[in-house]
Amino acid sequence: MTKKITLLQGILFTVLLVFSQQIYAQTITVNSLEDLLLYLDDDNVDVKLAPGTYSITASDIAANKFSNPLFLFEGSNSIFDFTGVTINIDTEVLRSFGNVDVNQIQILGNNNVLKNLTMEDIGTTAPRRRAQSIVMDGRDNRIEGFHLTVRGSYPYGYGDAFGKGGGSVIAHRKHSGILIRGLRNHLKDCNIISRSYGHIVFMQAASHPTIEGCYIEGEMRTTDDMLAEEGTGSPADNVNFQTVWGYRLPAGYMMSLQEGGIRAYNAGTTYIDGIEIQRGTDNPTILNCTIKNARTGVTLVHATGTKHVEGVTLIGCEQGYSIGSGTVINCSSDAQYGPVLSFAYSNDKNTNIDINVLPAEGSYYNGSGTVAYIGGSSHNITLRGGDPSANLRIQVGGEKNNVRLLGVSSSQNPLTASNLELHNLTDFPITLDAMSSNVTGDSCGVVTDNGTNNNLGACDDTAPFPDTNATYFINNPRWTARLGANGGNELLMLGETETSTNAQWKFTPVPGETGYYFIDCVGGGAKPRISADAGTVSIMQPSTYTDDSAKWRFDVYDSDLFHITNKNNRRLRGFDTYVDVVTTGSSGSYTRFSFTSMTLSTNDNIFKDNVSIFPVPTSDILNIELKNSVSAKISILDLTGKTLILENINGKKQLHLNSLPSGIYVVRIESENVVFNQKIVKH
Repeated sequence: MTKKITLLQGILFTVLLVFSQQIYAQTITVNSLEDLLLYLDDDNVDVKLAPGTYSITASDIAANKFSNPLFLFEGSNSIFDFTGVTINIDTEVLRSFGNVDVNQIQILGNNNVLKNLTMEDIGTTAPRRRAQSIVMDGRDNRIEGFHLTVRGSYPYGYGDAFGKGGGSVIAHRKHSGILIRGLRNHLKDCNIISRSYGHIVFMQAASHPTIEGCYIEGEMRTTDDMLAEEGTGSPADNVNFQTVWGYRLPAGYMMSLQEGGIRAYNAGTTYIDGIEIQRGTDNPTILNCTIKNARTGVTLVHATGTKHVEGVTLIGCEQGYSIGSGTVINCSSDAQYGPVLSFAYSNDKNTNIDINVLPAEGSYYNGSGTVAYIGGSSHNITLRGGDPSANLRIQVGGEKNNVRLLGVSSSQNPLTASNLELHNLTDFPITLDAMSSNVTGDSCGVVTDNGTNNNLGACDDTAPFPDTNATYFINNPRWTARLGANGGNELLMLGETETSTNAQWKFTPVPGETGYYFIDCVGGGAKPRISADAGTVSIMQPSTYTDDSAKWRFDVYDSDLFHITNKNNRRLRGFDTYVDVVTTGSSGSYTRFSFTSMTLSTNDNIFKDNVSIFPVPTSDILNIELKNSVSAKISILDLTGKTLILENINGKKQLHLNSLPSGIYVVRIESENVVFNQKIVKH
């Protein structure tokens, strides 16, 4: 009898436990910030704050309603939904805790989702020491759909001209936006508007962080405007405009009033599962972000591991991309206020970079005079696009002419540049400094060579194969078929007319291994990447797979036929209905493939001097002018080649793109069998 009762009790306990967990997992709606605070240290809760506008003032701090951080998420496996919620924080709050760092939001737990909060700082009062709007610790947390407006720092209006940290000419009290630390934390689809001095988004002690789909914005000011404060008793005037760089602030430069748009550091402290960890940042991924008016767009030079930047657009930044080593693909930037690309040290190496240089939306104020500054070694760099109205150059090695390094000799200036490959598909001229050597490639602009053993040939008006910005069909002429993938374990043979994403392929350079590429199917689902081991069949892998078996080269058979061979010397071979793998000893017609590009080169010089497309980027209106007033057909295509807009033009045409989502598109102009293509950015 006792055993029966015990069994019954166990069953009842299990039922009650399941029932209680179901209740606990239901969405809890709270109607005040005070009620919200009660759930921040709970696990496995789904909490929604009632829509509305909430405020936090210094009097709330004095009344002990909030601590520092204001919102400390210590629980795990929870969801906090702030849809329709705005929290306004009086910047006097930043001073209310005394001379300490203030965090408005901090996550310490694991596997949490915070979404759709609008948070705005009201006022301009600076903290007594330093502040961050958000700090992400813990692991596997995601912040999604936030809209932040960051204010409150001192001094504001000079960028870093008078200091950043220790040794400042003027003591700074920063207020940064979002600090990502921890493990595998993810910032997604957020808008961060900074009107405060400090980094907008930065990483310290972050392992495998991802920043995706974010819009990040600062603001700019000319050094001439700063110098106009002379005699006013302003903070800059009071130090006679003597910068932290050791000289008086020079005229003629545009400076961001913020620090980095996205920046990674090689040191920091984080907290995971209650353990304090000190380390640098490793393996950052930056995807599909737009960064405007920051001191630096994407700076990852001090991070380690695999650094991947893709689909990013930079607008009006002092400096564009600087990652030291790693990959920058399908990215763009203007050079309105500074170079689209730069390197920090002569020992930077092994970057694979493909950047589309955008025309500026307004007038140029680029004091450095460079569209790109290249230093280091073993890089593979392609620059596309351009702007005929820009009087800028590509500088390879030597002086940077950066406002912070004028006349300065240090580990960051001047730099050597050696043993690198450069494809200049723009019209910008190149200066190869005396500190450059063994630079190879081609240039569509004039080359001035003051270096040693450099060999930059004239461009042939076509992009090099493979074009990492293009999408390709991979054809097997022997069987009039195409390679394909659908998420399964093996490659497919598709019909020669197949054009779906299952037949579309992208090529990504293998970092540090010139001539080798990862081959990924656009429609390949969870297994888009081709690999081949010692077996006789191909093996499809996730896009994160980087074994030598997934590193492919294209061995030329003749002018337009190639053998596709991996680093282990395994070669693809096509049959009527399937694909197998053979050794390099096989070179028959079954192993020969051709490639059809869906995204044509943006460097079509036949039309180039006669076409003007502006403004780029654009939010709506796109003007197209043909200087010879010829008749032509205009198409707006997405990057898969799909026609979205089709119009006729005779001299001039104005297109409205407001119906298109933000992204990169191709303008195609066709006249008398001549085709011109140019990428544009719509935001």
